[in-house]
This record gives sequence, structure tokens and C-alpha cells, in this order.
Amino acid sequence: MEVHHAHHKPKNWKEYITEFVMLFAAVTLGFFAENYREHKIIDHRMEENYQALLQDLRQDSARIKELQTDNILERTGMMILLEAVYQYQDNLVNWEQVKNRIASIEKLPSYQTFFMNNTTFKNMQSSGMLSYVSNKDLRKELSFYYEVLFKKLLDNNALYDDDGRKFYNDQFPITQPTNNRKIDSLIGGPDQLTARYRTSEANRDFILNLPIAKAIVQDPLTLFKVESFYLRFCVYRRLLMTLEEQNQKLIEIVRQQQ
Repeated sequence: MEVHHAHHKPKNWKEYITEFVMLFAAVTLGFFAENYREHKIIDHRMEENYQALLQDLRQDSARIKELQTDNILERTGMMILLEAVYQYQDNLVNWEQVKNRIASIEKLPSYQTFFMNNTTFKNMQSSGMLSYVSNKDLRKELSFYYEVLFKKLLDNNALYDDDGRKFYNDQFPITQPTNNRKIDSLIGGPDQLTARYRTSEANRDFILNLPIAKAIVQDPLTLFKVESFYLRFCVYRRLLMTLEEQNQKLIEIVRQQQ
């Protein structure tokens, strides 16, 4: 007895097209699903980066404001000092008047510098996440703040530190012991000096009555040294103002991205 096997009918072109369309649809949907998942991950990471950027920028803002707190007092102190040196060398005031004016100075620049927190920006840069910042203005402002101004800040920090040390330690050391006493009181040093030398006011008066103090103010070069340090102070303060403006602009733009 013969066994007859059923023969499959060949597929017509419509069945091939249907299978192709179904396969194409499955691959396309899978691609879009994977693409959607990647976009969600990137969006989540960018949201985290924006939050971290805001935190860094707000820390910068607080530090800049802290450094600017005594701006008026420090500038006033430099103006009093400059005027006293000018008038003394112009023979318009005597040494006692100069001493009184210097003693009246409430504060001189302490040459404290600002260090920008660029941690998040560097992380975004190294991970390639900066390329996902769609806002062109934000990319431009971030680059200006963290690359242009950051490098300028580093240069000015070094110059301001160097000029400040030279001015207080070598060129005009009259007020240096007073600053030492203030720092000493903050770190809790042992009370080894008598009141005549230890307190800021008494120490300042003692130093001003030394012959070296008068010799320093009489030296014509002192005028140029005070002017030079005042110029460095003004340049640094102007840079801080620029940084503060850019910082506030960035904070507003980043907030809008969230």
C-alpha cells in the first residue's frame, strides 16, 4: 500500500510581503523601543547633571558674596592709606597725622582668593554629556564660565596671592603683625605675649612708633608699591564682579532646563 505525502503549496508573493512587513515592523519597533529607553536614560542623567550644576553654581555664588562682603571697607582702607602716603610725601601732613590715619583704617585687603567649583562641568565634559545640552546659549555660557573665566581666575589668583604676600611681608609690613594677631585668635594660639604686643590695637600702635615704620612711609617707592597693590586689588574685584554676573546668568539658564 502506497503512502502519499502531502505537498506544501508554494507561498504566493502576498505571503512573502506580509512576513517581510511583520519582520520589519518588529525590528523597527525594537529599535524605537531601545532608542526611547536610551533617551530616557540620557534625560535622567542630564537632569542629575543640571541639579549638580546648580549646586556647584550656588556654592560659587555664596563664596563670591562672602569675598565681596568687606569690599567697601577694604577699598576705603586702601584709600585712607594712599591719601596718607601721598600727603606725607607731599609735606602736607606730619608723621603724627599719618600714624593716626593709618591707625584709623578698619580693614585692608586680605588677598583671599576664590576657587571655582568645576567638578560637574569636568565630569560632563569627560563623559560626553555636554554634547546632549541642546540649549546653545547654555553651552556657550558654560564654556565661557568654566573655561575662559576659570583660566583667567587661576592666573589672577596666583598674581593676587603673590602681590599680597610681597606687599604685607616685604613692601609694607606695618600692618602685618595686626593681621597675625587676628589669625592667631581664630586658631587659638597660646597666650604667651603680653597685652602690649598681643592685642591688635596695641600691637599696631607699637609698630607705628618704631623708626622703621616712619622710614617705610618716607620711602618714595612706598607710594608706588601701595598704588601697585591697590591696582591688583581693583583688578581682582572687577574679575569677581564679572564672575558673579556670569554665575547668576548661568543659574537662571540652568534652572530653566529643569
